[in-house]
Amino acid sequence: MPTVFDMAGPILEVLTWMCLPVGLGLLFYTGFLRRFVHPWDVAEAVVYSDTTGVGFRWMDRRHQVHNAPMSPHDIRDMAVGDTLPIYYHPKRPTQWQTTVPEEAGRTASVLGRVLTAIGSVALLAGFVLPMF
Repeated sequence: MPTVFDMAGPILEVLTWMCLPVGLGLLFYTGFLRRFVHPWDVAEAVVYSDTTGVGFRWMDRRHQVHNAPMSPHDIRDMAVGDTLPIYYHPKRPTQWQTTVPEEAGRTASVLGRVLTAIGSVALLAGFVLPMF
């Protein structure tokens, strides 16, 4: 009659081979996304007002000045000269926002961590279980 330990070996083996590579692949994918596809830089933007209108002005990491014209209604709570953090895409500075950007691949990152943890525990249990 098979014991619990005899049946656990193949289950742990399957969990290891199904969860660990997929989890590590998802973690690599999210790292790639955050590093190369969706990087965001932060800069201090200053509210300006001149003959062209009002808006935000900031310098990127290449020391180029960028303007984001806004309507006076959009920045009614701010005075000229006020600063605020602005998040922009380094390759496309016209793509910007004033709120903290959401992490790219957040769901894939959580799923990758969970699968990697399950696969790692199954791998370690597969080595420890035969000792008993």
